[in-house]
Amino acid sequence: MSRSKRLLPGGQLVAEGRAAAPAPAPPTAFLRAHGARSEVEYKRRQRDSGVVMYHMHVGLSTWAATEAAVAEVYTALAAEGHMVDRFGLALDRAMGVPEDERHLTVKETGPRIGPDEWARLGEAAPVQPHLGDYMIGFPAGFQNTVRALAAGVSTIGNVGQYTAYDLLGGSDEIFVTEETVRALAAIAALRDHGAMAHSNLEDGSGTQATHFGSYVGWAALELYVVEELIGGRLAHCFGNTIQNPEHRAVVHFALDDLRGRDSIGSMIYGNTVDHRAGERARNTAAVTAQLMCDIALQLRRPTGHAVNPVPLSEAERIPSPSEIVEVHLLAREIEREVRKAPNLYDWERLERLGAMTAEYAIEFRNRALAELADDGVDVRDPAQVLLALRRTTMAELEQRVDLHAPAEVAQLEPWKASHVRRLVDQLREDAPRLDGMRVVLAVLEVHDLVRDALARVLPTAGAEVILLGSNTPIDGVIRAAAEEDAEAIVIGVYNGNALAVGERLVAAARTDGWEGRIYMGGILNQDAGDALPIDARPGLAALGVHCVDRVEDLIALLAKSRTM
Repeated sequence: MSRSKRLLPGGQLVAEGRAAAPAPAPPTAFLRAHGARSEVEYKRRQRDSGVVMYHMHVGLSTWAATEAAVAEVYTALAAEGHMVDRFGLALDRAMGVPEDERHLTVKETGPRIGPDEWARLGEAAPVQPHLGDYMIGFPAGFQNTVRALAAGVSTIGNVGQYTAYDLLGGSDEIFVTEETVRALAAIAALRDHGAMAHSNLEDGSGTQATHFGSYVGWAALELYVVEELIGGRLAHCFGNTIQNPEHRAVVHFALDDLRGRDSIGSMIYGNTVDHRAGERARNTAAVTAQLMCDIALQLRRPTGHAVNPVPLSEAERIPSPSEIVEVHLLAREIEREVRKAPNLYDWERLERLGAMTAEYAIEFRNRALAELADDGVDVRDPAQVLLALRRTTMAELEQRVDLHAPAEVAQLEPWKASHVRRLVDQLREDAPRLDGMRVVLAVLEVHDLVRDALARVLPTAGAEVILLGSNTPIDGVIRAAAEEDAEAIVIGVYNGNALAVGERLVAAARTDGWEGRIYMGGILNQDAGDALPIDARPGLAALGVHCVDRVEDLIALLAKSRTM
């Protein structure tokens, strides 16, 4: 489909998407095993029976290795008398690139699904597949969605990534918007057969909110577009960055209230931000607290979400099958303990807070749509609404909506807002002077907490910061450093591509004659074609790239470089 320069009408895009939807797929191995016509039917059955469902996330280097891992986990849990209901794929970012262009991209961690592999997704084991990352919201979103639906994958995301993620080097936002509407319409066409769109709120603009009232308000906006304008079913996922169990409960209840307390969710993601590499005791404590809360919530007010136990090695690398099995066995023991005392929390207070948050969110949505209408956006056109939301930030939207939250809701501060504030205060306290130093700051993916903190701290230390967006191409980072006469580049990278990015940065620096220092942070590993990625630090050091594991060390390293 040709890429258009002017946004096509939403009605036309919806019609095209619905027309392209495949025939309902035959039941997957999971649905056959459980005698269900769709995952939605199965989820509703389990929800109404008080059964806690479980989700695992997996993504080794290739689909063949990932397929084997799913089967291994299923078999190991079955031997212990347990089952896992669904698996989500941690895909390579290149899946967001159209299939015929994918071979031109840098390989990252996670599998790429080839044309002949889609049909195997639902047959890897009696575990229902879920496709979230790098599907909807990217240039290949419509293509991927049609293939996934035909393969029996009925829960497809990630709507949240549409507004917050991009490919390396960027993409045509008009084309991406059109493909997103078509994809959502294809899912809507199969709603009666159990298809639903998925959105992880932690991956979208909602996670930038100053409190959970506007966070859930963003969810209400997504619901409006997907369900009211396009006619689909939207399942919200949350939890990656929600540390506080009470906050998890409030979001759970609020999202359920938005749906009239008749939710069919995808999964509640585990708290990943409290995990630390190599700190097994800490990670076990974080997993235990999260699972106790999420399991208790499913017993108190079941929503059809599967619970996601986070492997203890999550902060270090892509977990192996045995590590996934380990944490799932732990989860089943925790469930047994929670069932002994389900009233672990002050449910009455938390449900009241959830209702207040949902009420605020609905008014936030209504005011946001009114603001868009004032800007000339046709708020009955899903394509126009999506594009307008993509072009604004959460901070801008909160400012324009200007809706005072009740004190109890305003105090519900998301992790990113509170953590950036604390990190800024911590870094400023001991920061050495960097007067006149020019630094290019770039994060080539959306996990931008450290970038946001450094963008506030470095100028107070006297540095001049050139801040680049996550869609900046690698050679563009070097070009900016050369044009701005920068002494250093600070760059954050995504899981599985650190060495490849380092090589391209160094090559571009040589070409442009830039001789400054490169500091790299993030998950510093590299996909080498094996099941698990390798440590990229030795290779980066050989290139002359300085690896930084802790943001606290970076400013000292920048200061030290001026004396060398």
